[in-house]
Amino acid sequence: MGLLEEITQKTGVKFRAGAASEIDRLRFLGVPEDALAFYRNSEPSKCAEINRVRLWPISEVLAENTSYLPGCYLQPLAFIVFATTVFGDAFCFDTKAALANVPAPVVLMAHDIDWGDLERDDIVKLARPVATTLEEFFRKYTAGTLEITPLYPRA
Repeated sequence: MGLLEEITQKTGVKFRAGAASEIDRLRFLGVPEDALAFYRNSEPSKCAEINRVRLWPISEVLAENTSYLPGCYLQPLAFIVFATTVFGDAFCFDTKAALANVPAPVVLMAHDIDWGDLERDDIVKLARPVATTLEEFFRKYTAGTLEITPLYPRA
């Protein structure tokens, strides 16, 4: 059984091909190519939740990065939100950390930090690495083993 079938079995959420116009909007946001390929073929039909981690359909990914915290602050700094915890912490692609022809790593960012006052160098220190690729993220997501505790600045 593939990862998508496992997610559907655990959540009841089916996957569908993403609309071309929405894929274009994701590309404009800076979503990496491996994630665009995923959404092109396998967009969740609604929120899929496993072990307090929520995988969002494209419409919510767009909102997470343009209208919601922390994504609206993180997206201009090359952190693209695509999933969240039930607490509102954000799983992001760190697109600046990706090397040529290498997928972007996935990091976890706290929802309750004032990201607007921080520079990218400071933000990188608060990015908890959770997966080196989207595929690794999905394996951990399906297994329910993703880290969901974000990092915070030291007092």
